[in-house]
Amino acid sequence: MLMVTMALTGLGSLYNVLAPDYTQFVIARIVTGMGIGADLAIVNTFVGEVAPRRSRAKFTSLIFIMSAIGALLGIWLGLILTTPAEPWPHGLPFAQAGAGFESGWRWMYGLGALLALVAIALRFELPESPRWLVGQGRLDEADRVVADMEAKASRHAPLAEPEADVPVDAHVGKGTVPFRELFSNPTYLRRILLLVSVWFVGYVTVYGFASGFTSILAARGYAPPDAGLIVAVGAFGFIGCATISAVWGDRLDRKLWLPIAAAVTFTGGVVIAAGGDNRPIAFVGAFIVFLGFNLWVPVTYARSAENFPTRARTTGFGLVDGVGHLGGGIGVLIIAPLVPKMSTLGALSLVSSFLVVAAVIGLFGIETRNRRFEDVSP
Repeated sequence: MLMVTMALTGLGSLYNVLAPDYTQFVIARIVTGMGIGADLAIVNTFVGEVAPRRSRAKFTSLIFIMSAIGALLGIWLGLILTTPAEPWPHGLPFAQAGAGFESGWRWMYGLGALLALVAIALRFELPESPRWLVGQGRLDEADRVVADMEAKASRHAPLAEPEADVPVDAHVGKGTVPFRELFSNPTYLRRILLLVSVWFVGYVTVYGFASGFTSILAARGYAPPDAGLIVAVGAFGFIGCATISAVWGDRLDRKLWLPIAAAVTFTGGVVIAAGGDNRPIAFVGAFIVFLGFNLWVPVTYARSAENFPTRARTTGFGLVDGVGHLGGGIGVLIIAPLVPKMSTLGALSLVSSFLVVAAVIGLFGIETRNRRFEDVSP
Protein backbone atom coordinates (compact mmCIF):
# COMPACT_ATOMS: atom_id res chain seq x y z
CA MET A 1 0.00 0.00 0.00
CA LEU A 2 2.89 2.37 0.62
CA MET A 3 3.99 1.83 -2.98
CA VAL A 4 0.43 2.20 -4.29
CA THR A 5 -0.16 5.50 -2.49
CA MET A 6 3.17 6.91 -3.66
CA ALA A 7 2.38 5.82 -7.23
CA LEU A 8 -0.97 7.62 -7.01
CA THR A 9 0.78 10.75 -5.70
CA GLY A 10 3.29 10.62 -8.55
CA LEU A 11 0.60 10.13 -11.18
CA GLY A 12 -1.29 13.12 -9.79
CA SER A 13 1.85 15.26 -10.02
CA LEU A 14 2.47 14.10 -13.60
CA TYR A 15 -1.15 14.95 -14.43
CA ASN A 16 -0.47 18.47 -13.08
CA VAL A 17 2.53 18.83 -15.37
CA LEU A 18 0.38 18.08 -18.40
CA ALA A 19 -2.82 19.86 -17.28
CA PRO A 20 -4.09 21.99 -20.21
CA ASP A 21 -6.58 24.08 -18.19
CA TYR A 22 -7.64 24.95 -14.67
CA THR A 23 -10.31 22.23 -14.42
CA GLN A 24 -7.76 19.54 -15.27
CA PHE A 25 -5.33 21.15 -12.83
CA VAL A 26 -7.87 20.85 -10.00
CA ILE A 27 -8.64 17.21 -10.87
CA ALA A 28 -4.92 16.45 -10.80
CA ARG A 29 -4.65 18.04 -7.36
CA ILE A 30 -7.52 15.85 -6.12
CA VAL A 31 -5.72 12.74 -7.36
CA THR A 32 -2.50 13.86 -5.69
CA GLY A 33 -4.34 14.67 -2.46
CA MET A 34 -5.87 11.19 -2.35
CA GLY A 35 -2.41 9.66 -2.64
CA ILE A 36 -0.84 11.95 -0.05
CA GLY A 37 -3.69 11.52 2.44
CA ALA A 38 -3.61 7.73 2.24
CA ASP A 39 0.19 7.73 2.39
CA LEU A 40 0.12 9.84 5.55
CA ALA A 41 -2.11 7.32 7.33
CA ILE A 42 -0.10 4.27 6.28
CA VAL A 43 3.33 5.79 6.96
CA ASN A 44 2.45 6.86 10.51
CA THR A 45 0.80 3.52 11.27
CA PHE A 46 3.80 1.64 9.89
CA VAL A 47 6.31 3.70 11.89
CA GLY A 48 4.31 3.23 15.08
CA GLU A 49 4.16 -0.54 14.60
CA VAL A 50 7.88 -1.06 13.98
CA ALA A 51 9.24 1.55 16.43
CA PRO A 52 10.16 0.70 20.06
CA ARG A 53 7.34 1.35 22.51
CA ARG A 54 9.25 4.07 24.37
CA SER A 55 10.26 5.87 21.17
CA ARG A 56 7.17 5.95 18.96
CA ALA A 57 6.91 9.76 19.01
CA LYS A 58 10.66 10.04 18.46
CA PHE A 59 10.66 7.97 15.29
CA THR A 60 7.47 9.58 14.01
CA SER A 61 9.17 12.95 14.55
CA LEU A 62 12.31 11.80 12.73
CA ILE A 63 10.13 11.03 9.72
CA PHE A 64 8.53 14.45 10.17
CA ILE A 65 11.99 16.05 10.09
CA MET A 66 12.59 14.55 6.67
CA SER A 67 9.20 15.74 5.44
CA ALA A 68 9.94 19.20 6.88
CA ILE A 69 13.24 19.34 5.01
CA GLY A 70 11.43 18.29 1.84
CA ALA A 71 8.73 20.94 2.36
CA LEU A 72 11.40 23.58 3.00
CA LEU A 73 13.27 22.67 -0.16
CA GLY A 74 9.98 22.71 -2.05
CA ILE A 75 9.14 26.22 -0.82
CA TRP A 76 12.54 27.62 -1.75
CA LEU A 77 12.64 25.85 -5.09
CA GLY A 78 9.18 27.26 -5.75
CA LEU A 79 10.50 30.76 -5.06
CA ILE A 80 13.35 30.19 -7.50
CA LEU A 81 11.20 28.80 -10.30
CA THR A 82 7.98 30.79 -9.94
CA THR A 83 8.99 34.32 -8.85
CA PRO A 84 10.92 37.01 -10.76
CA ALA A 85 14.39 38.03 -9.61
CA GLU A 86 14.49 40.74 -6.93
CA PRO A 87 17.38 42.04 -4.84
CA TRP A 88 17.61 40.60 -1.32
CA PRO A 89 15.76 40.99 1.05
CA HIS A 90 12.83 41.81 -1.23
CA GLY A 91 13.28 38.57 -3.12
CA LEU A 92 15.90 36.23 -4.58
CA PRO A 93 18.38 37.74 -7.04
CA PHE A 94 18.75 34.36 -8.74
CA ALA A 95 15.00 33.62 -9.14
CA GLN A 96 14.15 32.47 -12.66
CA ALA A 97 10.54 33.41 -13.43
CA GLY A 98 9.88 36.13 -15.96
CA ALA A 99 8.72 36.80 -19.49
CA GLY A 100 11.05 34.13 -20.85
CA PHE A 101 10.21 31.48 -18.23
CA GLU A 102 6.60 31.10 -17.14
CA SER A 103 6.32 27.32 -16.68
CA GLY A 104 8.25 26.95 -13.44
CA TRP A 105 5.15 25.54 -11.74
CA ARG A 106 5.12 22.66 -14.24
CA TRP A 107 8.76 21.98 -13.39
CA MET A 108 7.81 21.76 -9.72
CA TYR A 109 5.15 19.12 -10.36
CA GLY A 110 7.46 17.27 -12.71
CA LEU A 111 10.03 17.04 -9.93
CA GLY A 112 7.31 15.64 -7.65
CA ALA A 113 6.51 12.91 -10.17
CA LEU A 114 10.21 12.03 -10.52
CA LEU A 115 10.74 11.85 -6.76
CA ALA A 116 7.72 9.56 -6.47
CA LEU A 117 9.55 7.02 -8.65
CA VAL A 118 12.58 7.24 -6.34
CA ALA A 119 10.36 6.77 -3.28
CA ILE A 120 8.67 3.71 -4.77
CA ALA A 121 12.05 2.11 -5.44
CA LEU A 122 13.15 2.77 -1.85
CA ARG A 123 9.94 1.35 -0.42
CA PHE A 124 10.64 -2.03 -1.96
CA GLU A 125 13.26 -2.37 0.80
CA LEU A 126 10.80 -1.90 3.68
CA PRO A 127 9.81 -4.92 5.78
CA GLU A 128 6.16 -5.70 6.40
CA SER A 129 4.74 -4.77 9.81
CA PRO A 130 5.15 -7.90 11.96
CA ARG A 131 2.06 -6.94 13.96
CA TRP A 132 -0.03 -6.89 10.81
CA LEU A 133 1.45 -10.22 9.68
CA VAL A 134 0.50 -11.85 12.99
CA GLY A 135 -3.00 -10.44 12.66
CA GLN A 136 -3.25 -12.15 9.28
CA GLY A 137 -2.01 -15.45 10.67
CA ARG A 138 1.31 -15.23 8.77
CA LEU A 139 3.42 -16.13 11.79
CA ASP A 140 6.48 -17.47 9.95
CA GLU A 141 6.83 -14.25 7.97
CA ALA A 142 6.41 -12.18 11.12
CA ASP A 143 9.09 -14.23 12.85
CA ARG A 144 11.53 -13.65 9.97
CA VAL A 145 10.92 -9.89 10.05
CA VAL A 146 11.45 -9.69 13.81
CA ALA A 147 14.57 -11.88 13.66
CA ASP A 148 16.03 -9.58 11.00
CA MET A 149 15.24 -6.51 13.12
CA GLU A 150 16.87 -8.12 16.16
CA ALA A 151 19.97 -9.02 14.17
CA LYS A 152 20.39 -5.43 13.01
CA ALA A 153 19.74 -4.00 16.48
CA SER A 154 22.22 -6.38 18.13
CA ARG A 155 25.04 -4.88 16.05
CA HIS A 156 24.75 -1.71 18.14
CA ALA A 157 24.27 -3.19 21.62
CA PRO A 158 23.24 -6.44 23.32
CA LEU A 159 19.50 -6.95 23.33
CA ALA A 160 17.64 -7.03 26.64
CA GLU A 161 15.41 -9.95 27.43
CA PRO A 162 11.69 -9.34 26.86
CA GLU A 163 9.94 -7.99 29.95
CA ALA A 164 7.09 -10.49 29.65
CA ASP A 165 5.06 -12.44 27.17
CA VAL A 166 3.04 -9.82 25.34
CA PRO A 167 -0.27 -10.79 23.74
CA VAL A 168 -0.29 -9.85 20.07
CA ASP A 169 -3.47 -8.89 18.27
CA ALA A 170 -4.42 -11.88 16.13
CA HIS A 171 -8.08 -10.94 15.97
CA VAL A 172 -8.36 -10.32 12.25
CA GLY A 173 -10.22 -12.90 10.25
CA LYS A 174 -11.09 -13.00 6.59
CA GLY A 175 -14.04 -10.78 5.83
CA THR A 176 -13.52 -8.53 8.85
CA VAL A 177 -14.40 -4.92 8.02
CA PRO A 178 -12.22 -2.42 9.96
CA PHE A 179 -14.87 0.32 9.85
CA ARG A 180 -17.38 -2.06 11.44
CA GLU A 181 -14.81 -2.93 14.10
CA LEU A 182 -14.41 0.75 14.99
CA PHE A 183 -17.98 2.02 14.78
CA SER A 184 -19.52 -0.95 16.59
CA ASN A 185 -17.19 -0.55 19.57
CA PRO A 186 -18.22 2.30 21.92
CA THR A 187 -14.63 2.81 23.11
CA TYR A 188 -13.22 3.29 19.63
CA LEU A 189 -16.21 5.36 18.53
CA ARG A 190 -15.52 7.82 21.37
CA ARG A 191 -11.86 7.95 20.39
CA ILE A 192 -12.79 8.64 16.78
CA LEU A 193 -15.03 11.55 17.78
CA LEU A 194 -12.35 12.98 20.08
CA LEU A 195 -9.48 12.73 17.59
CA VAL A 196 -11.57 13.95 14.65
CA SER A 197 -12.41 17.03 16.73
CA VAL A 198 -8.74 17.61 17.63
CA TRP A 199 -7.54 17.29 14.05
CA PHE A 200 -10.48 19.21 12.56
CA VAL A 201 -10.06 22.26 14.80
CA GLY A 202 -6.25 22.10 14.87
CA TYR A 203 -6.01 21.91 11.09
CA VAL A 204 -7.93 25.20 10.82
CA THR A 205 -4.88 26.85 12.37
CA VAL A 206 -2.35 24.79 10.37
CA TYR A 207 -3.92 25.46 6.99
CA GLY A 208 -5.02 28.96 7.93
CA PHE A 209 -1.37 29.86 8.42
CA ALA A 210 -0.18 27.77 5.49
CA SER A 211 -2.49 29.59 3.07
CA GLY A 212 -3.10 32.90 4.84
CA PHE A 213 0.25 33.90 6.32
CA THR A 214 1.36 35.77 3.20
CA SER A 215 -2.00 37.62 3.18
CA ILE A 216 -1.51 38.65 6.80
CA LEU A 217 1.93 40.03 6.00
CA ALA A 218 0.69 41.71 2.83
CA ALA A 219 -2.05 43.41 4.83
CA ARG A 220 0.70 44.57 7.16
CA GLY A 221 2.25 46.47 4.24
CA TYR A 222 4.72 43.97 2.82
CA ALA A 223 4.76 43.48 -0.94
CA PRO A 224 3.69 39.94 -1.95
CA PRO A 225 7.27 38.86 -2.88
CA ASP A 226 8.50 40.19 0.49
CA ALA A 227 5.74 38.35 2.31
CA GLY A 228 6.58 35.14 0.44
CA LEU A 229 10.23 35.47 1.41
CA ILE A 230 9.36 35.99 5.10
CA VAL A 231 7.20 32.87 5.01
CA ALA A 232 10.00 30.92 3.30
CA VAL A 233 12.43 31.91 6.06
CA GLY A 234 9.84 31.14 8.72
CA ALA A 235 9.38 27.67 7.24
CA PHE A 236 12.68 26.69 8.87
CA GLY A 237 10.49 26.39 11.97
CA PHE A 238 9.19 23.13 10.44
CA ILE A 239 12.59 21.57 11.05
CA GLY A 240 12.82 23.11 14.51
CA CYS A 241 9.49 21.73 15.70
CA ALA A 242 10.23 18.26 14.38
CA THR A 243 13.65 18.28 16.06
CA ILE A 244 12.11 19.30 19.39
CA SER A 245 9.51 16.55 19.06
CA ALA A 246 12.17 13.97 18.24
CA VAL A 247 14.13 14.86 21.39
CA TRP A 248 11.29 15.53 23.83
CA GLY A 249 8.23 13.88 22.26
CA ASP A 250 8.38 10.78 24.45
CA ARG A 251 9.33 12.62 27.64
CA LEU A 252 6.06 14.51 28.02
CA ASP A 253 2.51 13.23 27.94
CA ARG A 254 0.96 13.34 24.48
CA LYS A 255 -1.80 15.68 25.70
CA LEU A 256 0.62 18.44 26.75
CA TRP A 257 1.99 19.16 23.30
CA LEU A 258 -1.15 20.87 22.02
CA PRO A 259 -1.18 23.56 24.77
CA ILE A 260 2.56 24.09 24.31
CA ALA A 261 2.09 24.47 20.55
CA ALA A 262 -0.74 26.97 21.03
CA ALA A 263 1.35 29.08 23.43
CA VAL A 264 4.34 29.14 21.06
CA THR A 265 2.11 30.05 18.09
CA PHE A 266 0.56 32.97 19.97
CA THR A 267 4.03 34.16 21.00
CA GLY A 268 5.14 34.23 17.37
CA GLY A 269 2.06 36.25 16.42
CA VAL A 270 2.78 38.81 19.15
CA VAL A 271 6.39 39.14 17.95
CA ILE A 272 5.26 39.83 14.37
CA ALA A 273 2.59 42.32 15.45
CA ALA A 274 4.96 44.15 17.82
CA GLY A 275 7.74 44.29 15.24
CA GLY A 276 5.85 46.48 12.81
CA ASP A 277 7.63 46.58 9.47
CA ASN A 278 10.99 45.48 10.91
CA ARG A 279 12.05 42.68 8.59
CA PRO A 280 14.48 40.82 10.93
CA ILE A 281 11.78 40.72 13.62
CA ALA A 282 9.29 39.46 11.03
CA PHE A 283 11.73 36.66 10.15
CA VAL A 284 12.01 35.68 13.84
CA GLY A 285 8.27 35.90 14.40
CA ALA A 286 7.53 33.79 11.32
CA PHE A 287 10.00 31.15 12.51
CA ILE A 288 8.26 31.00 15.91
CA VAL A 289 4.81 30.75 14.30
CA PHE A 290 5.89 27.90 12.02
CA LEU A 291 7.55 26.22 14.98
CA GLY A 292 4.40 26.54 17.06
CA PHE A 293 1.55 25.58 14.78
CA ASN A 294 3.37 22.39 13.72
CA LEU A 295 4.84 21.43 17.11
CA TRP A 296 1.87 19.27 18.10
CA VAL A 297 1.53 17.43 14.78
CA PRO A 298 4.15 14.60 14.94
CA VAL A 299 3.30 13.68 18.55
CA THR A 300 -0.42 13.67 17.75
CA TYR A 301 0.32 11.45 14.75
CA ALA A 302 1.79 8.95 17.22
CA ARG A 303 -1.14 9.40 19.60
CA SER A 304 -3.68 8.80 16.82
CA ALA A 305 -2.03 5.54 15.74
CA GLU A 306 -1.85 4.37 19.36
CA ASN A 307 -5.61 4.82 19.88
CA PHE A 308 -6.63 2.01 17.51
CA PRO A 309 -6.01 -1.76 17.41
CA THR A 310 -3.70 -3.35 14.83
CA ARG A 311 -6.66 -4.86 12.97
CA ALA A 312 -7.99 -1.35 12.23
CA ARG A 313 -5.10 1.02 12.99
CA THR A 314 -4.55 2.35 9.47
CA THR A 315 -8.29 2.71 8.98
CA GLY A 316 -8.69 4.56 12.27
CA PHE A 317 -5.78 6.89 11.61
CA GLY A 318 -6.93 7.58 8.05
CA LEU A 319 -10.44 8.30 9.29
CA VAL A 320 -9.57 10.81 12.01
CA ASP A 321 -6.85 12.55 10.02
CA GLY A 322 -8.79 12.48 6.74
CA VAL A 323 -12.03 13.89 8.17
CA GLY A 324 -9.93 16.27 10.25
CA HIS A 325 -8.52 17.75 7.05
CA LEU A 326 -11.96 19.22 6.37
CA GLY A 327 -10.95 21.72 9.05
CA GLY A 328 -8.01 22.59 6.85
CA GLY A 329 -10.48 23.39 4.09
CA ILE A 330 -12.26 25.80 6.43
CA GLY A 331 -8.92 27.39 7.26
CA VAL A 332 -8.18 27.92 3.57
CA LEU A 333 -11.62 28.86 2.24
CA ILE A 334 -13.23 30.74 5.15
CA ILE A 335 -10.62 31.89 7.69
CA ALA A 336 -7.74 32.87 5.38
CA PRO A 337 -9.85 35.31 3.27
CA LEU A 338 -10.84 37.17 6.47
CA VAL A 339 -7.32 37.97 7.63
CA PRO A 340 -6.52 40.82 5.19
CA LYS A 341 -9.48 42.74 6.63
CA MET A 342 -8.20 42.57 10.21
CA SER A 343 -5.32 44.02 12.19
CA THR A 344 -2.16 41.93 12.24
CA LEU A 345 -2.59 40.90 15.87
CA GLY A 346 -6.30 40.25 15.35
CA ALA A 347 -5.70 38.08 12.30
CA LEU A 348 -2.92 36.10 13.96
CA SER A 349 -4.99 35.67 17.12
CA LEU A 350 -8.01 34.46 15.14
CA VAL A 351 -6.03 31.81 13.28
CA SER A 352 -4.18 30.73 16.45
CA SER A 353 -7.33 30.53 18.57
CA PHE A 354 -8.46 27.34 16.86
CA LEU A 355 -5.32 25.61 18.10
CA VAL A 356 -6.24 26.69 21.64
CA VAL A 357 -9.65 25.03 21.26
CA ALA A 358 -7.97 21.88 19.90
CA ALA A 359 -5.65 21.91 22.92
CA VAL A 360 -8.61 21.94 25.30
CA ILE A 361 -10.31 19.08 23.46
CA GLY A 362 -7.06 17.12 23.38
CA LEU A 363 -6.80 17.12 27.17
CA PHE A 364 -9.55 14.50 27.22
CA GLY A 365 -9.07 10.86 26.29
CA ILE A 366 -6.52 8.31 27.46
CA GLU A 367 -2.78 8.85 27.74
CA THR A 368 -0.89 6.52 25.42
CA ARG A 369 2.76 7.42 25.95
CA ASN A 370 5.04 4.44 26.68
CA ARG A 371 2.16 1.95 26.75
CA ARG A 372 1.85 -1.26 24.76
CA PHE A 373 -0.51 -1.16 21.81
CA GLU A 374 -2.29 -4.23 23.21
CA ASP A 375 -2.93 -2.49 26.56
CA VAL A 376 -4.18 0.75 25.01
CA SER A 377 -6.24 -0.78 22.19
CA PRO A 378 -7.21 -4.42 22.81
